[in-house]
Amino acid sequence: MKKLNFRNILFPLFLFSMLICLGALSNTYSQTTVNITYCQDNTLYEDSNGQLSNGSGQYFFTGKTVGDELRRGVIKFLLVKDIPACATITNVSLRLYMSRTISGDQDVELRKMNKDWGASFSDASGEEGNGTQAEEGDATWLHTFYSTEFWDNAGGDFSTDPSSVTTVGGVGYYTWDSSALIQDVQGWLNNPDSNFGWAILGNERDAGSAKRFDSREFGTTTFRPVLTVTYTNNVISLYTASLIEGFFDGNNMIPDSLTVSLRSPISPYNFVASETKMSDAFGAIQSCFDAPTGSYYIVINHRNSIETWSKNPVLMTVGGYDYYDFTSSASSAYGDNLVLKNIFYYCIYSGDVNQDYIVDITDGSLVDNDALNFATGYINTDVNGDMIADLADGSIVDNNASNFVSKISP
Repeated sequence: MKKLNFRNILFPLFLFSMLICLGALSNTYSQTTVNITYCQDNTLYEDSNGQLSNGSGQYFFTGKTVGDELRRGVIKFLLVKDIPACATITNVSLRLYMSRTISGDQDVELRKMNKDWGASFSDASGEEGNGTQAEEGDATWLHTFYSTEFWDNAGGDFSTDPSSVTTVGGVGYYTWDSSALIQDVQGWLNNPDSNFGWAILGNERDAGSAKRFDSREFGTTTFRPVLTVTYTNNVISLYTASLIEGFFDGNNMIPDSLTVSLRSPISPYNFVASETKMSDAFGAIQSCFDAPTGSYYIVINHRNSIETWSKNPVLMTVGGYDYYDFTSSASSAYGDNLVLKNIFYYCIYSGDVNQDYIVDITDGSLVDNDALNFATGYINTDVNGDMIADLADGSIVDNNASNFVSKISP
């Protein structure tokens, strides 16, 4: 979404009221269902040397072979491509096609993985039940990523409690669903870095209980794994980019906690909603606001920087996706209250250590005092994010104080 600007800062009261009413009339939104097929899968073959894998094979396995060796499937789906970051998950089901077995009904469990793992270029031959030599980046019985990263426990690290269980008998389609699967997927959506997928565990007591499932690489698309997710998106989704002067080296920013808020466009500019999240190395944050469709000022707060407002109110829509970039020009901020760094990037002023909306001698005194006492750690007087209060922090504060830097807002 492009940034939306408005020439008239003070919107007519009746227009704002109409937008609020439209949002209020849209409290109930239809559910959306998506079938996600882009996934990664592999088999952990019981092997004391950790040499076997099948990252690109057509099948993965669970249970125990006739030779009394364990097989554990692992699978994870890419969610962010098909589901909005602010969505609320209402239903989840996993469908797999079981294509080969010599055993009868067996319970097969999904358990949430506790560590990330890989599926590289290994591709077992024949029926693939014995695996093949692992390639770099493959998961094995011992490795998360062959050959340098390891599980804490041989055979994989996963939750002790299953998220879902279904009985698998003869050849055919099987489905797993439960409230725990909904919680798993919601958690991964909220925190994509924690999405390690599920372990698929069969009967690990009895020899000959193994089951073979078709993988993402299987030739017939209808037999491949499908994760079906139903969700609603009844909030405002906002992506902001904002760089903190002291934490930005000209290329990347030290990630830190930022608060993004929405405020009314009409005096006294009341607070509407806010969310605090950790930024990435480019100052980006995805926020989800429980607020009605309408126009709002966007406000950025950081623990030792100047509160900064968007140039104008921005029209945002429930169920939509909006973007605002504070880094592209000084005019992105109200009062052009940004500082240019490294020619191309505009940053939020640093140095408001005591958060009184002005950088002055009081902030400088706080930094100087902590610097004299060699203070370290996550402290507000660390203005450049290097975890220590020193002369470098004092320099930033002194410079901005001499330029009378302060909050500018409607």
